[in-house]
Amino acid sequence: MKLQEIQDQFQSIVLNETCRDANWVNQSAQRLSSKDRLAIYHNAYRVRLIDVLRDTFGHTVTYLGDDWFNQLAADYVQSHHSCYNNIGFYGDVFPEFLAQQLPDDLEVSELAALDWTLRRAFDGADSPVMTLEDLQGIASAESQDGTLKTVPTLSVTTHHFNTLDIWHAIDQDVAPPEVAPLPQQINVLVWRKGHSPHFRSISSIESAAIGYVSSGMNLNDLGAKLSAQFPDTDMSVEFGQMLLRWINDEVLAI
Repeated sequence: MKLQEIQDQFQSIVLNETCRDANWVNQSAQRLSSKDRLAIYHNAYRVRLIDVLRDTFGHTVTYLGDDWFNQLAADYVQSHHSCYNNIGFYGDVFPEFLAQQLPDDLEVSELAALDWTLRRAFDGADSPVMTLEDLQGIASAESQDGTLKTVPTLSVTTHHFNTLDIWHAIDQDVAPPEVAPLPQQINVLVWRKGHSPHFRSISSIESAAIGYVSSGMNLNDLGAKLSAQFPDTDMSVEFGQMLLRWINDEVLAI
């Protein structure tokens, strides 16, 4: 057999749900048969990927418990083969998979999504952050067509349940509260400040502003858009306060 044929067949054996034998594997004088030796790789592939999921989705593991999480993770590994050179990216659609598997427990998917975005923020690219002096330079410029830029680790997730309370309880090693739907959905900002991932809930105004900043909208248009969208708010004061908080939180890049 050609090397490529052996590699293709070996991959097929590893990825197949059940391990099978192969006549191109030499019989050994040792006790293990060729199928049993192939089974070592078949099993190791799954164990390694389940370990990756357990590491990435630590709070979700605690919330579900080992047995339930491991079963869901095993089903995910079988239906979602690894295709990444960086194994840390494996599990990118695990939250969506959990939503499909547990449609009556969607807080689990939200918890997994928070785990994922926090890990991605931790691993994300570095960027110099904007200082108050940088902001003053933009504000004092003659042109008002300047734009702001968020740090590359920033993302926004949406929660429909008290997932933040559940996450905090697990993080503090206390019993999580009973799951409850929120009166209205909230958006959660996730980013890295220094070397540590951070997150906090944000208002609808801040969520809209972050969206406009991320789209590259200039400051003139951004202010007009927010004022039209929230006519009962003094946007000059509100946006000024947001800018200062973004500077302090290190969510803006230069």
